[in-house]
Amino acid sequence: MFKFNWFKKKEDTKKDPAATFEFEDNIEIALWDIKEKYDLETEEVEKAVFEKRNNLQYMHKFIKNDDKGIK
Repeated sequence: MFKFNWFKKKEDTKKDPAATFEFEDNIEIALWDIKEKYDLETEEVEKAVFEKRNNLQYMHKFIKNDDKGIK
């Protein structure tokens, strides 16, 4: 049974947004295109991308742990 355990997130997953930046998927590319088109602040886009990455990593971690416990 699939559980949504990632809603109970308690870890501090802050990353340094000043790190070198490489695109991981089309969502990130689209965010940067939107930033350029609408002249948004770079910090806001970096924050959104890093939060997306951290949330996906957190969900994958819990899904992977749930798969190990399947009987």
